[in-house]
Amino acid sequence: MLMFNRVSECYRVEIPLDLPPGAKFIYHARNSMGFGSVPPLVTAWFGESEFSSEDVVVVGDDEAHVYLLVGALTAWRSMTFFKVIRRGGRFHSIEVKQPDIRDGDEPEEIVLLRGDDWRELLVEYAERVARATGADRVRKPETTVTGYCSWYYYFENVTEKDFRENIQAIRANTESTYQSAVIQIDDGYQRFHGDWLERRLDWPSPLPETARMITEAHRQAGIWIMPFVAATTSQVFREHPDWFVREADGTPGVSRGWSDPPSNLWACLDMTIPELREHIASVFKAFVAWGFTYFKMDGLGFGLMQGRRADPMATPVSAFQQGMRAIRQAVPQATLLGCSGPFMPCLGHVDMCRIGADTYASTRRIEQSFHELGGRWWMFDRYFRADPDVVVVRQDRAEQTLGASRISALAAVMTGTALTSDHLETLSRERLELLERSAALHLKDVRPLEWAKDAWLCRFSGTLDGRRAVALFNTTDEDQTCTCSELGFDGPVHERLQPRGALESSFTLAAHDAMLVCEG
Repeated sequence: MLMFNRVSECYRVEIPLDLPPGAKFIYHARNSMGFGSVPPLVTAWFGESEFSSEDVVVVGDDEAHVYLLVGALTAWRSMTFFKVIRRGGRFHSIEVKQPDIRDGDEPEEIVLLRGDDWRELLVEYAERVARATGADRVRKPETTVTGYCSWYYYFENVTEKDFRENIQAIRANTESTYQSAVIQIDDGYQRFHGDWLERRLDWPSPLPETARMITEAHRQAGIWIMPFVAATTSQVFREHPDWFVREADGTPGVSRGWSDPPSNLWACLDMTIPELREHIASVFKAFVAWGFTYFKMDGLGFGLMQGRRADPMATPVSAFQQGMRAIRQAVPQATLLGCSGPFMPCLGHVDMCRIGADTYASTRRIEQSFHELGGRWWMFDRYFRADPDVVVVRQDRAEQTLGASRISALAAVMTGTALTSDHLETLSRERLELLERSAALHLKDVRPLEWAKDAWLCRFSGTLDGRRAVALFNTTDEDQTCTCSELGFDGPVHERLQPRGALESSFTLAAHDAMLVCEG
């Protein structure tokens, strides 16, 4: 029987471990999108004594096939952090910390799972979290989500002329099987962050007119918004300084965001204020009245700022939850995509969620983004429809190789989300066909096929149209020789991404490239 030892002023317990002497396996996680410098599977070496993880951690012996998972089931008031502690060359304990749980507060529930396959433990954990948070009741799309957003081609310099040009290109793209179901305006339309209903001066047409143009093209109109922050230059910041999380001296707390001046300093809205929640709800309702029903909600992590809130009993996480509930209740039928925020407090509120950082048109950045999503495979369609960020296949305004474009496309196949910012009129036939396949193919029930500790996960099995398939990624500088038998195939196989047709029993996967191998 495991005994929990309370050790500090916030909620902190220590779980003793009793694993085989050879146990060195660790799966560690991060609680939000973003690049990690260390692969998710690592080996505990003799000289190392502590390893950190967020939300969940798995430790064990991959030779004896003995694993223990410890994970948080909820994040109503606090995130959960883990520290794996080694003593004398062996796993000693796991320290659990919930920094916003104080004496007398009910801690977030922790689950312990044992088994002989770390992958199945993560699947079971994800399903339990989904039930505990209500994420299992959120509708999952039946088909791959396709769409266009303006950011990764124009970034914040997008103009209304650029956007209209792309809408026309999408409408004219009748001969292609890639049909953008969503057309979304990204960052750049607004005057200042926080004044979301006020468009920039060089966006001359009213936003309802833009939405109408999208819906008349029989697409879902989408828009970018950061609901939990406002720039210090915004009207809402000037007129309602009492709406913001405050420092000890009573002034609004300010963080430096990623935007250029004058919208580079961001203040965190205090979602415990009923009047403010009504204001945010009214913004979303106004957008819906104008025709926008798809919302990319960015910068969510900035809503967790520490500081003084109107409700002294609130924590950053519980305030975040209040804001997310207010938005979901205001627009219950809209599609909500969470971005740049913590995963668990978003569960049950969002339909989709970004699971990696921005993907730019460069081979290195595409591969980094793939590494992030590859480590979070167990979230796919259990937590939400995972968004790997846009598919980048274009040859203009781009630095990535065609092989890297295939990596980007295969990431979309793995998740069932194939959004793009590429200008369809500039794509070569070969690259347009790759974009089409990213939307037409969906690998389901994804699992890592094989793995090596201290290396990124790069081989995943699943089913494609009811048949067994394997997604192969090579993010190294060397070509790789693969055999059908090592991938678990005992009959004819075909390559579906490039496509290369029937494969021999042994084949080559080029450096910085990807393949999708399917039986039959």
